[in-house]
Amino acid sequence: MGQADVLKKYREMEIKTSSPAKLILILYNEAIKCLNRAKEKVKVKNVEESNDLLIRAQKIIRELMCSLNLKIGEMATRWYSLYEYIYYRLIQANLQKDIQVIDEALDLLKPLRDAWIKAMEEVNENRN
Repeated sequence: MGQADVLKKYREMEIKTSSPAKLILILYNEAIKCLNRAKEKVKVKNVEESNDLLIRAQKIIRELMCSLNLKIGEMATRWYSLYEYIYYRLIQANLQKDIQVIDEALDLLKPLRDAWIKAMEEVNENRN
């Protein structure tokens, strides 16, 4: 078994054993990673790989949208609208191969991820 296979198995096990909150964090981190890699691929005009990475980021955003419980109130609806906007911008970034649009998506996702981390930390502190 090669190193790539070992890493894949580890990642699969991490996902299977993670809490729902941790899974959301994994999604944020993976989306950010995809977008950073997509920027590099756009810079070197690798259309196929940048397309694949941007589509992967779009799928992750869709998963984040699906994870929201819109019945709980206005905050979830606002997050949904923000995810919807990011999703739309990622489609534009992919069509135009526009690094500035990718950066815009990153500028929106990173604070969301950081806020999620802070919320997870606060929940863990309150449990102790």
